[in-house]
Amino acid sequence: MMNLSSVLIVAKEDKIDSLAEAIAQIELCSVELREKDKLIVVIESDDLDSELKAYKKLEALPNLISINMVFSYQDLDEDIQKAINSGAIESIEKNEKAENITYNGSVFQKLS
Repeated sequence: MMNLSSVLIVAKEDKIDSLAEAIAQIELCSVELREKDKLIVVIESDDLDSELKAYKKLEALPNLISINMVFSYQDLDEDIQKAINSGAIESIEKNEKAENITYNGSVFQKLS
C-alpha cells in the first residue's frame, strides 16, 4: 500500500533555504520544487497514520506562513477488500437502517 501527497508551503523568502533543510530531515518528506517563497513537498508513506504524522511535523516547522495539502492519493484496495470481507457492503446494500450500522473506522486508530 502506498500513500502519496503533495503539500504547498509558503514562507518568507529569506527563510526558504533553512526551511528546505529542515524538511529534508523529516522522514517520508522531500522538497520537489522551490520557487521564491514557495516549496512543494511530497510525502510518501505506507499508511495514512504515517502520512498524517509527517504532515503534522511539517505543520510544526517554524517560519511557515501557510501549509496546504494540494493532492493526496491513498491506495485503498486493502481497505476495500476488508470491507467486502466483513459483510459491511452487503449490509448497506440491503438498505439496513442507519442506526443499525456500526462505524469502526478512525484516522487515529487502526482496526484490529
